Amino acid sequence: MVSFFHRRKGTLITCEDSLTAVVFDTLKYLPTEIFWSIIKRSLYFDKLPTVSGELLSISFWDKWNSENTSNSKFVEPDVFLRFNQFDVIIEAKRLDVKQQSINQMKNEIQAYYNEFQEDKKTLYFIQLGGLHHKNDELNFSFEDKEVKICKTDWTKLLEQIVIENNRLKEKTSSIEFAFIRILEDTINGFALHRYYQKKWLKDLKIDKSNQTQSIETLFSYARKHQ
Repeated sequence: MVSFFHRRKGTLITCEDSLTAVVFDTLKYLPTEIFWSIIKRSLYFDKLPTVSGELLSISFWDKWNSENTSNSKFVEPDVFLRFNQFDVIIEAKRLDVKQQSINQMKNEIQAYYNEFQEDKKTLYFIQLGGLHHKNDELNFSFEDKEVKICKTDWTKLLEQIVIENNRLKEKTSSIEFAFIRILEDTINGFALHRYYQKKWLKDLKIDKSNQTQSIETLFSYARKHQ
């Protein structure tokens, strides 16, 4: 499906939900340790466990009981990850323009405990995009529990995906090539939403025998990726 739009065979109406789905619906096919490592390394302040254990489930836009929240019908987290020892809510925002809402975060945490109070798991809440600032966020107290608040954005997440992709390319087994295909689909999904992997000048190979042509190639690359 990513290739259909990436190769300009159709028009994707991009939005917050399409970005969330194209990224996490693709990443979920990776082994849990790679999936978890990418998320963990993308954070501005790493508050997540070093080892996650197996990913039991990933769901999108669940509808949770809104009791004791400001919502009238239900509460809808963007992404919900379940592991043996803990759970993770990801609240995604499309742009980095102060879109995260404290009230929305409180509602989602309350609704989580409405649904899963008996599980007695640790809860982590990740703000993805829409950050008001990049400073560390205080953890959230809910009754006798502490919910750790983590922060990242789409650019940092993409950066870690590219790093992991490059790392795997140094290996040669068929398993690594399978993971590379998954990551490259994810990178293409980012590109559909105007998030591009960075090409650093130091990594560009300049042909010193034909510097004029090389410079033209460089600027052509820059224009192409604007």
